[in-house]
Amino acid sequence: MIPLRPLGLGDVLAGAFTVFRRNARVLLLWSLLLSGVLGLASTVATTLGQRSLQERMLSAIGTGTGTGTGSDADAIAAGSVTLYLLLAVGVPFLAFLARGFLVAPVAVDTGQRVLGRRGTFRGLWALLEGRRLSVLWWMLLQLAAGAVIGAVFVVVLIGFFGALGATDTAIGGFFLALLGLGLVFGLLVAFFTTRFAFTVPTIALEGRGVFSAAAQSWRLTRGAFWRTFGILLLVQIAFSIVAGIASTPLTLGVSLFSGVFDPLGQTTGRPGSLSAGAVVALVVGSLLTIAVQCITDVLSASVTTFLSIDRRIRTEALDQRIAAHLETGQPADPFAPAQPVAERPWPQQPQQPWGPPPPPWGPQPPLGQQPPQWGGQQQQPPQWGGQQQPPQWGPSRPDGRG
Repeated sequence: MIPLRPLGLGDVLAGAFTVFRRNARVLLLWSLLLSGVLGLASTVATTLGQRSLQERMLSAIGTGTGTGTGSDADAIAAGSVTLYLLLAVGVPFLAFLARGFLVAPVAVDTGQRVLGRRGTFRGLWALLEGRRLSVLWWMLLQLAAGAVIGAVFVVVLIGFFGALGATDTAIGGFFLALLGLGLVFGLLVAFFTTRFAFTVPTIALEGRGVFSAAAQSWRLTRGAFWRTFGILLLVQIAFSIVAGIASTPLTLGVSLFSGVFDPLGQTTGRPGSLSAGAVVALVVGSLLTIAVQCITDVLSASVTTFLSIDRRIRTEALDQRIAAHLETGQPADPFAPAQPVAERPWPQQPQQPWGPPPPPWGPQPPLGQQPPQWGGQQQQPPQWGGQQQPPQWGPSRPDGRG
């Protein structure tokens, strides 16, 4: 499946596409249930909810179809704000949980393909027994950490605007400060996202708990942060471009039906709401986007899993355990937690020394004369006994007697 050695970028990408190609039906079914359905519901609910929110806000200020004033206007405004929070937080929250949980079955299937096996839908669910709750807790922990970081950012942002109103400092300096603040928070998010990128694959493959898996991910990315960050960023950018191209029919379809055929909302009788044709165009256009998103979600999860396997090969000699399992069946689970090993002496190409090679020991033959070679039809070494005469020492006499 994969070469049992440290993996390069080409190995990681080829492995991810191979995993998807050889078990596309099962992986797409998982992605459709976890990412596709909620993604479609999120798109439709967000679009319809925004139109409804627009209508309610117009009614609250007395410029829409309604004439609400006073306490009624306050109630409508409060309901509109509540609806906006549900749409802006609740729906993306469910979609985030689903897409985060999708990494677990994809990681398990990737591990099975490395061992030469093919997982089924029920088989992958069974292999996740005892690990699903840990994945869910990690998703919730990530959301809590994101909420804390977002709250801190908002507080600091409010403080900046307060300082801007209380002083006469040039507004350009505050914009630069805000830009630097946003850059710092972005770097913090990128740093922690990369360091904890292998947490879900670690839970799925090794069966660790939440905090143990997070610590393992932190250790695996030590010394490989920029490589991991670069590959994950490259993959996300490439997949985002593909998803953006696929979402073009959605944008054109909604604009066509809602802006050309029903510009005033006459089909529904309420300005600001979508007509039946626009809803159909929204759903049909979303199907292509969701299909591409399902594929990219699976590939992205598989790339992350292969990166974690590569780090375990480099730090825990995982390749040796996989080879032993394939040959002898031991260990029974090569992906089980293991202790880090010392730095492995990976074979390297012998380096050519600079300058001429050093002369060998012993006397050298005269220039232009080849040294005697032994073996084959070449000159044979002297043999003692038989017809071979021993060497004569001293000058020979004319009568042949030494």
